Amino acid sequence: MSIPITRRFSSPGAGVVGVPQIMTDNETTLAFFLSGPNVILDVVNDPDPAAGNFYTIAVFSGSIDTGVRFYSNAMSPLVTGRLPMGPIALKGGQYQFRVTQTAGVAAILNILVKFQRPP
Repeated sequence: MSIPITRRFSSPGAGVVGVPQIMTDNETTLAFFLSGPNVILDVVNDPDPAAGNFYTIAVFSGSIDTGVRFYSNAMSPLVTGRLPMGPIALKGGQYQFRVTQTAGVAAILNILVKFQRPP
């Protein structure tokens, strides 16, 4: 039986609105994570962005866009009845989270990603 694990990812710095940045894994400080077959169970802001700041997070496998998107306004852990963002199946390989700030004052975004098993 595997135990779910949570990892924190952050944008590398306050960027420019509309310009994607590759998020780093706070544990390894790498701009990617390696995973065997796995499942993303949920993704939440840590903490929520400032009012008026909105972000889109895209999941890439290698350098290929998977089409999976997360939106910061739907990822607040403070919302009662919030639906989990997953499950999202991952095949084995290298993955990245790329964040694009879509509105507001440029700032750093942190997210918590809950995996079914350690990546």
